[in-house]
Amino acid sequence: MTVELQDFIKFLHENKMINIHDMLKTDVSGIINRLKLQKYVYLAQTTLKNNFGYEFNIYNNGPYSPELANYYYEKMDLNEKFMDRNDNASQTIDPAFATRFMELYKDKDANWLEVAATLIDSTNYCENERESLDKVYAIKSKYDSSFIDNTLDELKEKSLVHYASGIKLNGIFSIF
Repeated sequence: MTVELQDFIKFLHENKMINIHDMLKTDVSGIINRLKLQKYVYLAQTTLKNNFGYEFNIYNNGPYSPELANYYYEKMDLNEKFMDRNDNASQTIDPAFATRFMELYKDKDANWLEVAATLIDSTNYCENERESLDKVYAIKSKYDSSFIDNTLDELKEKSLVHYASGIKLNGIFSIF
C-alpha cells in the first residue's frame, strides 16, 4: 500500500514531526520544517520504499527535490481545510508503514535527518563505507566526524545503508 503525500504530511504534523502551519514562514522555523519534510519524504522513499514520485539530488542540506519544494510552495493547501478534514492520518496511513516510520525517525532532529539522508544517498555513488564516509565528511564539514560516524552506526544497526558489490559508473550499477 502506497501512502499518499498529503496523508503523509498530515501524519507528520499530527505526530509533531513537522508543523504544517510554519511550512511557508521565512524564519528559522519555516526553514527547519521544510528541511525536515524534504528528508522525511526522501527517507520514506528510500528506506521504506514508499514512492511519492520525487527525484532527489544532493544539495547544501542533503538530498533535495525541487519538485517537492514546488509542491509545498505552490500547490499544497496549507489552510485549515487541509488540517481540519474529518479523517485523521492514522486512519489513512498503512499501519505497518506508520509503525516502522515512527520507530526509525520519531525523535530525530533536523541535523540527524540531514546527515542520515546524505549518508543513505551516498550509497548510490560510493562503492564502500570508507568512500561514503570520506565524501560525507567533506560535504558535511559543519558536523563533527563522530556525529557522522554515530549516525552511520545507527543506520547500519537498523539496516538502512547497503553497499552493493560491483562497479558503479556514473551512478549506474553494473555487475560483471
